[in-house]
Amino acid sequence: MTHGTTKAAAAEAVRPLELFFDLVFVFTITQIASVLAAAPSTAGLARTGVLLTITWWMYGGYAWLTNALDLDRTGPRLLLLTGTAGFFVMSLAVPRADGPGPWGVVFGAAYLLVVAVHTVGFIGTSGHRGIKGIGPFNVASALIVLAAGLAPAHLRVWVWALACLLEWLTPLLSGPTGFTVGVGHFVERHGLAVIIVLGESITEVGAAATRLDDLVTVVLGALLALVLSAAMWWLYFDREEHDSARLLERVPMARRPRVAVYAFGYSYLVMIFGIAVAAVGMQEAIRHFERPLHGTSALLLPVGTVLFLLGLGLFHRSLSGVWQPARLSAAAGVAALGLPAACWVGGAAALTATAVPLLALILWERDGTGPATA
Repeated sequence: MTHGTTKAAAAEAVRPLELFFDLVFVFTITQIASVLAAAPSTAGLARTGVLLTITWWMYGGYAWLTNALDLDRTGPRLLLLTGTAGFFVMSLAVPRADGPGPWGVVFGAAYLLVVAVHTVGFIGTSGHRGIKGIGPFNVASALIVLAAGLAPAHLRVWVWALACLLEWLTPLLSGPTGFTVGVGHFVERHGLAVIIVLGESITEVGAAATRLDDLVTVVLGALLALVLSAAMWWLYFDREEHDSARLLERVPMARRPRVAVYAFGYSYLVMIFGIAVAAVGMQEAIRHFERPLHGTSALLLPVGTVLFLLGLGLFHRSLSGVWQPARLSAAAGVAALGLPAACWVGGAAALTATAVPLLALILWERDGTGPATA
């Protein structure tokens, strides 16, 4: 497949094929969250974290790639569809990737394909110089993921963690230079990832609720979960998405790739991880609607929500250089209220206590008493 040597300008809007790609990506996120739902423990949380980091690194990579690709042409379309197929196979392998059998290798091989397509895709685009620096690190991390599939099952998560570490260090080692960031496309693409993951989390929570028999638990539990998810949506899309485009536009072109990595890479990973963990926490809260939760199950809802708020704060800090104390205070409020409610009262109280600080934060920011956005 060829896609020419003409260097297309950075895209300024998301194309329909990218939405198709995102639907496959969010299925991968759902599969990763199912690992935690099946084993809501510290070990399950660790597996979810490393799998999500590996997956998000290349989702972000494809956001950068499609920022540079001309998707009106057949070659780039077929290339992106090949990467989509790789992500789909990854998602199929995820639930059994850390167990015995061939699925760890399947996951690693599919990831290597995703990375290879990503690297080749930049040839002839505005990011061809940038991929020369970051591409070898991506291939190295993919080979580590493949090697993890060959390792004993009880060691696999540790090998995956090595790949995660390399990916976290890659921007520091190679420097995210040589890429052009089309602000409109970049902000819209990542915003769509948030809303799709939020929507999928509601679908999973609704499915979990309908498996129960008690009418009050099903209806009230699902509605409380919806309020919490809607509050997360509001906190990002009411102002943050628009402000992020404006703030990224202010960044000089030479510095823009590095700022984009910190904001839409590192910070976004914390947000997406928070949404995924909170969604599993909502399911656990509905299952234990009228009785206390125990162990890691009690942590998931407040910890996931705190991670979302911290990721949101880091996101804004990366773009503006300014912290938002109200959002950090809301994170502290979720931790202070949500965890005791889950451990001592039950799922209904945990959902309510977690939602209250978020709703208070929304009111604070909407009535103008909150600090102005930098």
